[in-house]
Amino acid sequence: MKLTIDETLDVPIYRQVAGGITGEVKSGRLAYGAQLPTVRQLASDLNIARGTIKRAYDELEAQGVISKTRGRGTFVSWQEDTIASRKERAMQAIDHMLDLMEGMRFSPTEISIFLDLKMRERLQRETLVTISAVECCPETQGMLARSLYDLSGAEVFRKDLHEAMTYPEGLSESLDLAVTSFTHYGQLAPLLGEDKCFAVSMELTPDSIAALTRLGKGRLGIFTFSERFGVLAKNAAARYAPSAKVVVVKHSGDETDLNAFYRNIDMLLVPESISRLCSREEDEALHAFAKDHPVCAIAYRADAGSMRYLAERVKVIQARRHR
Repeated sequence: MKLTIDETLDVPIYRQVAGGITGEVKSGRLAYGAQLPTVRQLASDLNIARGTIKRAYDELEAQGVISKTRGRGTFVSWQEDTIASRKERAMQAIDHMLDLMEGMRFSPTEISIFLDLKMRERLQRETLVTISAVECCPETQGMLARSLYDLSGAEVFRKDLHEAMTYPEGLSESLDLAVTSFTHYGQLAPLLGEDKCFAVSMELTPDSIAALTRLGKGRLGIFTFSERFGVLAKNAAARYAPSAKVVVVKHSGDETDLNAFYRNIDMLLVPESISRLCSREEDEALHAFAKDHPVCAIAYRADAGSMRYLAERVKVIQARRHR
């Protein structure tokens, strides 16, 4: 390796070293896999500080020109991206992995099983359909997402409706399908396109209906995170718990007094998983109230018909990818 250092140049010496080595590599004079001198040796050869050589090596490593292996040394890792070179790098990477696994005392059969499992995982990931549950409030968004988790071949994320409508391009690029309720389909479909949007019908779960019918008479309070779900809960109570009288709706984080809220009611209606949304103080007060009073947690889910149609849509997207 021939390197020339010119201290009169307005170029830091470590950059001259890094540039000289890069030139040697890309000209082919330093071949892929060739071992470079140690920091100490090259510093001595060029009569410059070790720290300068180390900085040059660090920069070259960051650029992918060289790689350092503890206990073995520093080697050229760059080569022209030809089919042959890619295959050679792949084989070396496999050899390195096999060496590691053999060092962990796995047998060839065990290694083969592990490799097969990981390949299956990767192939499955490639066929997953990316779905986003898009709703206007965190309660229904979480409930919709939980409905979608049962879909085979789908990877589910959550998205706020306002954010999706503000930046629809980002949502469209990051997913295969946006799933929302019929309430919001008309807002979302024109922005994403009908091929990227799917509407489901949301309904109260049977357990929620049963819990509401058991509430009986009394002053009913509703504790929720958003105004939208407060309206849904009030409508559900009016339909399935007509003997209960809704006297107050409290939203998590508002400034009303917690103690006054609980003193004014005999029973409580909350969305499923409210503990994940409210503050620690609100959660503790809720549990204290629940010790002596009925608390009804309700949830909405996508209905069975919507889920069947959605499952078919997922299969169509998967089939399209294999063409």
